[in-house]
Amino acid sequence: MTIKRRMVITNILMLVVPIVPCIIALFFVRVFAFLIFEAIGMPLPQNEGPPEDIATKYMPVMYLFLLGQMALITGIFFASNLFFTRRLVKQITAEHEKYENNRRELLAGISHDLRTPLTSIKAYLEGIETGVASTEEKRKNYFNIIKNKTGDLEHIINQLFLFSKLDIGEYPVTMQKIDLGHTLSEMLNELTDEYGRRGLTITQGQNVENVFVNADYLQLRNVIINILENSVKYKNTETGVLSVNCSASDTAAVITLTDKGPGVPREDLEKLFDVFYRADPSRNSEKKGSGLGLAIADKTIRRMGGTIHAELPVNGGLSIVISLPVIQDKEHSKP
Repeated sequence: MTIKRRMVITNILMLVVPIVPCIIALFFVRVFAFLIFEAIGMPLPQNEGPPEDIATKYMPVMYLFLLGQMALITGIFFASNLFFTRRLVKQITAEHEKYENNRRELLAGISHDLRTPLTSIKAYLEGIETGVASTEEKRKNYFNIIKNKTGDLEHIINQLFLFSKLDIGEYPVTMQKIDLGHTLSEMLNELTDEYGRRGLTITQGQNVENVFVNADYLQLRNVIINILENSVKYKNTETGVLSVNCSASDTAAVITLTDKGPGVPREDLEKLFDVFYRADPSRNSEKKGSGLGLAIADKTIRRMGGTIHAELPVNGGLSIVISLPVIQDKEHSKP
C-alpha cells in the first residue's frame, strides 16, 4: 500500500472511528447526569411553566452539561487522532527504512553485476593485447568469451530497464482475454525443446479448459521464462525437472511451477521477489544471474491484477505459484 493511500485511509479513520465512542460516551454522560440530579434531589427540567423560567432556573446546569459533553467529545477526537497519527508516522518510518535498505541493496547489486562481466572483458582484452592469446584458436576463444560477457551486460541492462519501467508504472501492458489452459500449453510446447537441451525437463500435469483471464500474453510468457531460467541456473543435478500444473476456482486461476532444485530457507521465501536477492549472500557465482528475474515477474503479475508467491513442496525443491483473476463469463462457464 502506498504512503498516499495510507494517509487517505488514516484521515478517514480519524474522522469516522471517534463517532461511535462519542455516541456511547454521550449516552453514559446523560445517564450519569440523571443519576447525579436524582441523588442531590434536583429534578430534571419538565415542560411545565414558561420556557423563560425553565431556562433561567436550569441555565447553569445546562451550560455545565454542555461544556462537559464538548470536553468529552474533544478528548475522544484528540486521543483518536493522536493514536492514528502515531501509527501513520510509524508506518511511514518503516516504509522509509525499507526503501533505504532496498536502495542500498539495489546499488550494491547493480555495482556487482556490472563489474563482474566488465572485469572479465578487461582481463581478456589485456590477454589479447599482451600476447597471452598467442594462437589464432586462443584469440578466437577470447573473442567469444568477450562476446558472451557483452551479452551478459546487455541482458543485465535490459533487465534493469524493464524493472525500472515496471516500478514506476510506465511499461506498457497490453491486456487481452486469453484461454489460459490453451495458452499455457502452447508456451510450454515452444519452450520444452530449448530447455531440454539446457538440462531442464519440463512436464505438464493438470491443466484447465475454457478458463479465461485478462493478461498480457508476451509478459506472461516472459514471467514463465524467468522462472524456467531460475530452475536451470539453480538445478543441483545434471538434468533438472520442472512440473507445471494449472487449476481454477470460480474467482482465480492458479499456475504452479515446481522444480526439484535445492530450494531456499523457509525464512527467505518472501525475499525471493526482492531486487537482486540470491540464496547465496556472497553473490560470488556468476552463473546464477542478476537476481532480477523474480522481482520483474512479481511486478508484472501484479500489474495484471494477480499475485505470485513461493512455497516449499513437501518433497523438496521450490514452487512458484501464480494466481490470476478469472473472467466471469457465463457463456464460457457452461459445461
